[in-house]
Amino acid sequence: MKIILSIFVLIFTTAYARTIIDDHGRVVKVPEHITKIYAASPPLSMSLLAFNPDLVAGLNSPFNEIQKKFVGSAYDKPVVGGFMGQGNIPNFEILASVKPDVVIMWSRMSGHEKILAKLEKLSIPVLLVNNESIYDLITQFELYAKLTGDEARANELIAYTKESLNLVEHMQGTLAKQKPISYYFAQGIDGQYSECEGSFHLEPFKYAGAKNALDCKMSSNYGMEKISLETILLSDPDVIVAMEKSFVESIYDNPQFSTLRAVKEKKVFLVPSSPFNYISRPPSFMRLLGIRWLIDSFYPTLRASSFLDEKEEFFKLFFVQRKRDAN
Repeated sequence: MKIILSIFVLIFTTAYARTIIDDHGRVVKVPEHITKIYAASPPLSMSLLAFNPDLVAGLNSPFNEIQKKFVGSAYDKPVVGGFMGQGNIPNFEILASVKPDVVIMWSRMSGHEKILAKLEKLSIPVLLVNNESIYDLITQFELYAKLTGDEARANELIAYTKESLNLVEHMQGTLAKQKPISYYFAQGIDGQYSECEGSFHLEPFKYAGAKNALDCKMSSNYGMEKISLETILLSDPDVIVAMEKSFVESIYDNPQFSTLRAVKEKKVFLVPSSPFNYISRPPSFMRLLGIRWLIDSFYPTLRASSFLDEKEEFFKLFFVQRKRDAN
């Protein structure tokens, strides 16, 4: 019996031979060799996907056919679910069968303490990760490098992220001299859902030098606050940025919105969403490109750089798996 116990202790000690300090100062034992990571929310899943799709142990939701060619080996991984707001949580039976080496989780999600306790009962190491700002992409890539040893991949993603954010910071002075742009961020088929001040879904707009036309308060981290038609009409934004194609296609023929300045001046923009949304849902590394798209949409003559060239560079870096599949 002592021999069996000694072997068990040896195996356990060998498997969890090192520690990682997560973003909340927790010291967590993790395996020496990590090949499977489960990210418990879409923003973290996206940064992991950009780092290396081969590491993805399970999905929060299925990919569509358009996304398939951009996600490499992650495409047909088991759907575990995750923290996606509105009470959604992972399926623990599927998660247990996936057997990830480590789980990364955003602690700001409601009820994370109970979920953390359940995951620890499964003897799966859990790292709490910050995801409040686009700047947290840098620490996420650094974490993936620590877990996997792939510092080269982390360094190139971090270099681009810093370069992109530096560009935005350098433009803040120029943007401050422009006439302030007020926007309405239209979500939902009818366009009557939006975000209030403090929502992390609005971060790209802040860096694009724009101001939310709405004066409202968040009711939850999930966002998508219901906005009355009267409130939208009273806000009378300079531009409307919409998530749904059908809304953009119908708004110019919709008499309810005909008095809006943005509609009269044909300044209603559809957020690009291929292969993933440039702005939000989920808020991901795509925002690095989305900020540039917003600036060019709001101030078409402000930047000399070609957005299409920037997009090509971005895709080559963040969707490197696409090139592998083509060979």
